[in-house]
Amino acid sequence: MSTIPCGRIRVVLEAYVDGDLAREDPELADKVRDHLVTCADCRRQYVQAVSLPFRLKALSSPLPSQSLVADVMRSVRPSPEAYRRAWILLAPEAVLVAFILWYLSGLEGLTSIAAGVLGDLQALIGWGSGAGPMPRVPSVDVALLIALIALTAIAAYHLSILIRLSPGAGRRTASE
Repeated sequence: MSTIPCGRIRVVLEAYVDGDLAREDPELADKVRDHLVTCADCRRQYVQAVSLPFRLKALSSPLPSQSLVADVMRSVRPSPEAYRRAWILLAPEAVLVAFILWYLSGLEGLTSIAAGVLGDLQALIGWGSGAGPMPRVPSVDVALLIALIALTAIAAYHLSILIRLSPGAGRRTASE
């Protein structure tokens, strides 16, 4: 059995580690195995070649295409139809605005609310000084306050959805 020089072992070492050499040339694989038993330098390279970190470092990944980012962004961009359908989310706001406008019913409604608030503030001041009872809040004012709070919460939620769906969302300028 002839010995193989270390240079030849280093050339076929990866194929030996992968098992390809044993399938393609079993006789040469046996010679490599015999050489590794006797040569400490080649055995050290064999140990290094079978280590996972070394094998991962030896791998190279292809460079991404120039248009990778543009292709990905084009594939995740919402369609114009979905963007238009998202505006349907504003329907609850429209209902609440209609309710509030109905309640206010023009200038008379505004003056009525202002007079009510002024009267409530005067009663609250009188109650705070001990001169009067705690003012009673009309149930219609409570309904209006609840409607305003609901309108604000729903509008904020829907606007956050619309901002995420808008065609310009997520784009950054070169100066950022």
